[in-house]
Amino acid sequence: MMYSWREFDQTFRALDSLQRRIDGAMGGWGGPAVVPVRRTARVAWPHVNAFETKEAFVYKAFVPGLGEGDVSVYVEEETLVLRGERKNDVPDGYQVHVRERTPVAFTRKLALAGRVDAEGVVATMKDGILTVTLPKAKDTLPRQIAVKAL
Repeated sequence: MMYSWREFDQTFRALDSLQRRIDGAMGGWGGPAVVPVRRTARVAWPHVNAFETKEAFVYKAFVPGLGEGDVSVYVEEETLVLRGERKNDVPDGYQVHVRERTPVAFTRKLALAGRVDAEGVVATMKDGILTVTLPKAKDTLPRQIAVKAL
């Protein structure tokens, strides 16, 4: 029997509601009041897409509002490391009314799908997209072997 994700979501919502009611009832009887802690899913930032070509691995990180000086790219062993900081500075003389984009410092470590030539790595930034091209190590590239007649 197949269930949709919506049915699971409704079930968990009902269990959460029941837990809150029980906690509220227990708090009213002189027992310790339990304050429910809402846990939010932690989402990795920046979002990254990765794909492979015949010659290289390509990683695209979505970093809107960041410039080339705000991001650092490293290759450590078989890991691509992206580090940076999104600042939210207010110019002098301005007053903040709404701040929905919070400043964030980030480090993303992404396992590489194979060995790369660290000397040939190229990172470019355009329109808020950081593109890191990691050429595959020469000894891992496919090589055609000539067949000789005897």
